[in-house]
Amino acid sequence: MKNEDFIHYTWQYQQFDKNNLKTTNQQPLTVIKTGYRNFNSGPDFENARINIEGIEWAGKVEIHIKSSDWNRHQHQHDKAYDNVVLHVVWEHDIEVLRTDMTPIPTLEIKDLVYADTLQKYENLIKNAAEIPCKYQLQEVSELSKISMLEKALAHRLQQKSAGLNTLVKAVNGDFEELAYRVFARNMGFKLNSEAFLRLSESLPLKIIQKHKGNLFQIEALMLGQAGFLENPQDEYSENLANEYEFLAQKYNLTSLKMQRLEWRFLRTRLGNFPTVRISQFAAILNQNQGLFALFLEDASKENIEKALQVLPSTYWQKHYDIAKVSETKLNGIGKSSIENLLINTSVQLLAFYADVTDNHSYFEKAIGILENIKPENNFITKIWEDLGFKCTSAFDSQALIEQYNFFCGAKKCTQCPIGVEILKKV
Repeated sequence: MKNEDFIHYTWQYQQFDKNNLKTTNQQPLTVIKTGYRNFNSGPDFENARINIEGIEWAGKVEIHIKSSDWNRHQHQHDKAYDNVVLHVVWEHDIEVLRTDMTPIPTLEIKDLVYADTLQKYENLIKNAAEIPCKYQLQEVSELSKISMLEKALAHRLQQKSAGLNTLVKAVNGDFEELAYRVFARNMGFKLNSEAFLRLSESLPLKIIQKHKGNLFQIEALMLGQAGFLENPQDEYSENLANEYEFLAQKYNLTSLKMQRLEWRFLRTRLGNFPTVRISQFAAILNQNQGLFALFLEDASKENIEKALQVLPSTYWQKHYDIAKVSETKLNGIGKSSIENLLINTSVQLLAFYADVTDNHSYFEKAIGILENIKPENNFITKIWEDLGFKCTSAFDSQALIEQYNFFCGAKKCTQCPIGVEILKKV
């Protein structure tokens, strides 16, 4: 057995024979409290309590496959591991030490784990089905299924939150600018997300805000900075190009200007052309009173939908590119795209702000938005629906997508409430 996930599970749920428990040095050992799983850096379990030879110890527990992994991970030089009171390993191969050269009490569990628990685990991880527990789901309680959804969604929101750590440093903690950049990136809708982010980095929100109320100037700034006004081909684009040239010199933007070739046009419908999306983005920024307020403070599905349902300028209702007329009228952002922006902009920002302010109310806002958006419909949600899971909102679909991608795909059954129930069944 060579999987740390399983050893974590075995320790956390004490799925091994604890009668006459002893350390590798034959010292009598009693587990009083396993401690709490630590998913951050440092030892694997915190606030554990054990008794060795009649002396009670409180501290941390580290998990490894082999004792020698302690040295392989350089813990012998890391003071963060000096408070480890027990080293739990599958196989004990060498004695290991703290930074002060004192030995770490070690528990070897390879001969202690319940055979049926090990067999059930191996059956799960060796299952070739996309959902390892696919054929056992009917035996699982509804409570475990609900817990699975809640845990998977919480993990997804945590991942979304962590994804903004680098971006918030780049804007020096300016949450208005952060909201602008996240919103810009998501206006690219995957195909042009990185290009939109580069555009927002080269054209700070504070410059756009100086021209609020003048959509023509905001269009000139954004389309010019994006590199779309190099070859104007009609009167409107010539006027935009002239306006951009003046504003670019005023704000010293030229050195950061993008090129048209950085944007992708192929294999996408006209309504998703970057020129169309930029015109929509400009119209929203022109009318909006503040992105931080919109996506965080006053965040609700209704408020955001209303703010994003803005028509672009008359020119961009008739053109999909410079001097290229559309046969059909191009309106503002569609309903499905707005829901995409709700999930990937507002929900992400709310999750991040909940973390940095330690204010759970923003997390609840994020949940509330997801519960009011219709679920995504893709091959992953179809897999779950075929197994009896109902997708009634984006809360469900986002949770099931995360469960599939992060937990099931990597066979992290010991970190899943359903997997834990299956493993613990007698």
